[in-house]
Amino acid sequence: MGMLYDEQDAMLFFDHVLVPWDRVFMLYDSGPLLQRFSGAVNFQGWGNLCRVHQRMRLMTAVATMIAEAIGVIEYREVAAKLGEMVTYTEMWRHAMEGVEHTAFMTESGLMSLEPMSGMNIFFAQTSARMVELLREISGSGLIMQPSEGDLANPEFRSYLDRYMRGKGVGVEYKSRLYRLAHDLAVSSFGMRQEVYEYWHGGDPNRNRINLLRSYDQSEMIGRIKDLTSQPLLHG
Repeated sequence: MGMLYDEQDAMLFFDHVLVPWDRVFMLYDSGPLLQRFSGAVNFQGWGNLCRVHQRMRLMTAVATMIAEAIGVIEYREVAAKLGEMVTYTEMWRHAMEGVEHTAFMTESGLMSLEPMSGMNIFFAQTSARMVELLREISGSGLIMQPSEGDLANPEFRSYLDRYMRGKGVGVEYKSRLYRLAHDLAVSSFGMRQEVYEYWHGGDPNRNRINLLRSYDQSEMIGRIKDLTSQPLLHG
């Protein structure tokens, strides 16, 4: 066995593996499995929707707390960026309520959610924007903050208390909050997570094309054709 690894992931190579083919479900017949993901998903994707919602809430709250800690939350452009983050978070909540409201009973008697392709594409687009907004709101403070070792050093502490504090908050609160934002929006972990959010549902462009091809526009197209089949009143 061989192994490649970095700080966060590992890739294993097995030279000799026994695969019990007689126990592999849907071998050479992927149709039923694909049908489960494209139609009656039976709440398989619900946990992912909840995860995304909590990620959005976390990033929005951290950005809000930083804006308060550095005294910029009343600035028009900062408040507008925070409002944009809240908009994405609320749109996701409304969408979750929508797919739950339209849940249906399958032929086998199980409850299933409607397809969620549009939601997955939406988050692939907005996740990077939320990271960008968090960085913009946080400003240059993301680059350098005192560590726990610095905070515990009596030689440094008086300077940190004087020069690194926030607006109405101490240096410990501000630095820890900023380091959390750094983990979300700057660190190798945060950037790896962002790449994951973009690609984990598959190629976003392919998903958009598939969504277009499966999106039923026949009723609206028919109405438009009826409308344009005769002269329009405005000439």
